[in-house]
Parts: sequence; structure tokens; C-alpha cells
Amino acid sequence: MKKEILNDYLINGKLNIDRILDDFYNYVYIIVKNGVSVSMTDEDTEEIISDVFVAIWKNSSNLLKTIEIKPYLTGTAKNMIRNKYRNTELNFSISEYEENLVDTCNIEKIAEENEQNKVVLDTLKAVKPKEYEIFIMFYYESKSVKEIAKVLNLSTSNVKTILHRVRKAIKRNLEDGGYSYGK
Repeated sequence: MKKEILNDYLINGKLNIDRILDDFYNYVYIIVKNGVSVSMTDEDTEEIISDVFVAIWKNSSNLLKTIEIKPYLTGTAKNMIRNKYRNTELNFSISEYEENLVDTCNIEKIAEENEQNKVVLDTLKAVKPKEYEIFIMFYYESKSVKEIAKVLNLSTSNVKTILHRVRKAIKRNLEDGGYSYGK
């Protein structure tokens, strides 16, 4: 199966956004729909989807022509969802939602996951800026090791080593905090 790259959607050096919309709208719709909660309206979802396609259109001249479109759209969609949550002020009363609360909600599990997330964030804050940048590019921007190496002018083995080092630090800090992390 051929991977779609940005260059496949260029006509005379300009991005054919209509073709990208035709080919990837449903893909982005599913990512966004699965990434938003019920508190988001259909209009919010549509706005996020539109923002994803506007982002690729605006940034097309700055992107590598060999960038794979699906991972780029995935990373962009996830960032747009996070931005939407960050910029959305939720105003509601708990009494309005009482009857919808599930009794099986495990507060202890949520608290533990929050503590684990804090350990991960603290670990990421403590690593070198280059290590942080590589980790974010790989896990949050869905860039491949090869793409990261090219962008940062590093060898792929160097990128892999740095990712391994950061994962190892996260694992060690989680285990030191009493959490088990993938054996």
C-alpha cells in the first residue's frame, strides 16, 4: 500500500486542498470524533476538522514534500483538539449532570493516572531540550525517526538512542514512584 506524501498533492508547487479534503476528510472526522468528549458540540467538531485542513494548507510551503499526510493530519488534529479544550470555558453546574454520572467511576484510578501523568511530565521537564523536542515530535506530532533525524540533522540511531533514554527515564521515575510500567 502506497503511503500518501505531500508531493502527491501538489500541482505546480501549490497544494491541491480540494483533493486532500476529498481523500482525507473522513479520516480526520473519525480522529476528531474519537478525540472529543460529549461536551463538544457538532459545530466544535466541524471547526476542529476545518482547522486541521486550514493548517496543512497554510503550512504546505514549509513542510517537507516527502512528509506523509496521514500522520501529519493525525498530529495536527490531536493538537487542534487540545487547543480547543484549552480555549473552551466550560460553564455548567454539577446538578445538571448528576443523573448522568456513572456510579462505577473509579476516583482512585483517576487519581493514580493523574499522578502517573505528573511523573511523566516532571520527567519530560527534566530532560535536555533536544531530548524533549525529539520525544514530542515522535509521540505527539507522529513524526517518524527518519523524519526527526532529517529535521534535526541527526542520525536515525542517535534519535532512537535519545528516545530510548527518555523512555528509560520515564520508566525509572514511574517505578521509583511505585508504579509499574511495561515490562
